[in-house]
Amino acid sequence: MQERENHLLGRKEVKFEIDHLAAATPTKAIILKELAAKYGVPEEHVVIDYVFTKKGIASSEVVAKIYKEKPKVKAAKAKEAKGTKGVKKNEAQASKPA
Repeated sequence: MQERENHLLGRKEVKFEIDHLAAATPTKAIILKELAAKYGVPEEHVVIDYVFTKKGIASSEVVAKIYKEKPKVKAAKAKEAKGTKGVKKNEAQASKPA
């Protein structure tokens, strides 16, 4: 398990592996609850970047951020991602010959 304190952004960055031999890959919701309980913060303060399951191995890599305060960036990232996807899709359609 790797932990890094990021004082500038007011968060702790965590990277670790989960072994799940006889079960499916744990969902983000389950991991979120476990991290919130372990670090003693509300679930709203935990953001899971990704859960990556290695092929052929019952082990997953998790990267998450634990904020001191509720993150405000989450909504902005979602809006930005929606806008970016739409722009790329429209540009691709416009460049196709008729």
